[in-house]
Amino acid sequence: MKSLTNQKFRPLLFFVKNKKLRSYLSMFLTVSFLNLIISCSYYNVKDVTTSSETMSSQIVEFNKAQKYAVIHSGQDTWHLNNLVLNEDNKTISGTAQIVDENHVPLKPRDSKRVHRYNNNEMQPLNEVHFYIKSNNIPDYGSKITIPFPEIVSISVNDKNTGRSIANAAVGTIGVIAVIFIIILATKSSCPFVYVKNGEEFVFTGELYPGILTANLQRDDYLLLPNLNEVNNEASIKITNELKEVQYTDFVQILEIDHPYNVQVLLDKNGDPQTFSNIIPPNKVVVDNLNIDNSPALIKDDNSYLFNSEINSSSSLRNIEMEFNKPQNTENAKLFLTVKNSMWLDYVFGKFNQQFGTYYPQFQKDQQAVSLEKSTKWVQEQDIPLSVYLKTSTGWELVDRINTVGPMASRDIAVPIDLSKVAGNKVKIKLETGFMFWEVDYAGIDYTANKALDIKYINPYEALDGNGENVTKLLSATDQNYFVQPNIGDEVVVTFKMSEPNLDLKRTFFLKNRGYYNYIRNYDGEPDFQKLKLFRAAGAFTDFSKYEYEALMDYESQFDLVSIIKDYK
Repeated sequence: MKSLTNQKFRPLLFFVKNKKLRSYLSMFLTVSFLNLIISCSYYNVKDVTTSSETMSSQIVEFNKAQKYAVIHSGQDTWHLNNLVLNEDNKTISGTAQIVDENHVPLKPRDSKRVHRYNNNEMQPLNEVHFYIKSNNIPDYGSKITIPFPEIVSISVNDKNTGRSIANAAVGTIGVIAVIFIIILATKSSCPFVYVKNGEEFVFTGELYPGILTANLQRDDYLLLPNLNEVNNEASIKITNELKEVQYTDFVQILEIDHPYNVQVLLDKNGDPQTFSNIIPPNKVVVDNLNIDNSPALIKDDNSYLFNSEINSSSSLRNIEMEFNKPQNTENAKLFLTVKNSMWLDYVFGKFNQQFGTYYPQFQKDQQAVSLEKSTKWVQEQDIPLSVYLKTSTGWELVDRINTVGPMASRDIAVPIDLSKVAGNKVKIKLETGFMFWEVDYAGIDYTANKALDIKYINPYEALDGNGENVTKLLSATDQNYFVQPNIGDEVVVTFKMSEPNLDLKRTFFLKNRGYYNYIRNYDGEPDFQKLKLFRAAGAFTDFSKYEYEALMDYESQFDLVSIIKDYK
């Protein structure tokens, strides 16, 4: 393993094996930070050298977060209370208990169906299920030890439906794999939004992602594809599931009727863009090296990760796409399906940790930093996804896409002026810092925007978890915030919708505005000398690349292929 001690940043050592498995990082590397304006998961990995102190702190966090561990032994289940992980003996242990009735599903668990529970719907949330080889039923109240090789698979429940959202089939499991599966069970991200699909609340996305101070607030528009109207009413749920205080100023539903053969998106300014003839790229070039002649950027969850390993001093990565262009066309709309990577959370977590005990004061200081200064830093670190157009004078910046969070992909519309493009080809470049984004799909549409009727619908009723009516707090952009200070806080917002026109399709967007503050208690003295390095343009992007290079150096010590056989 090459020495990294003389590089600008000494990276954290981590592991991965091959390109396919790098996509798993976006699920298993769920760690803390967005210091300024990024995503917002709350779990922190202090040191991946897996010291006993590190593992102990992670398991303590698992238990503090009130995650409920269920052991499946053949047809029998039991609860493992006060879970402990032992590195030396490669075991998990705890006290065997009867599974609480609130955690008993009405139907047998099955990865393909929803698991509904008996009582308070908040009780069965935050479950992690371990499936083991043995069929022995333990004595309840006794201490139980389970060797890693006994673990067949692990799954994690959706926090609101009980549906299994993550499954890992396990071979001869290693201690690091167990830790990161537990991290998966404890992860969270920005304020979560769930929509009522007629039967249940389904996770849809994140509110105002990356807005950590009041002066950074901007209107955010989230597509609500699963929203169903019942008796002309529609409901959403906003939850706090992490260590932060959330300040929601305003929510509003945009109701848009349109022809069935037209798809509607809102651009970042809230202007509607219609898509009726999306054309895929005929050529995709990655970092000027890898030409992809196969069908590229199809919606298949096989994303471009901006992680190509090229011998370059630059930490920027890009994708160039070429589209056929009709004659006499001067306008187009780019359609992208994107999200931020968990890797971005990971490297911000390492950055954030360096503030140590100074972090609370740092966060307080950030509240007074101007919008201009914060935006300048983010752009200089290449954190947004920048969209460029090739014109007769070279590459010109079209737009910068703000962070959208790592938990759910978003469909993004980017209007493009083609008046400076000559010829029958349109070339688009997407550029960002090393592994900051994931791009699943891209297409372009040259059709003219359709005229649309948009209705703006304010909340009819908003009830918090205590049944208190907070409708007025969410009905106007007035900085009179609905505050959610604790994990588990939620509000259900109901909207009165208009009568539907059966001849038209209806699409909904949630307009929202707010911000949130982290709750962090880091140990250690702040490393101000290292932190000063991040003032330079591109420093954070370099940091991401160096961390990844160290990860690659460490890869020979582990083989994830033998650990993670299946991920759903």
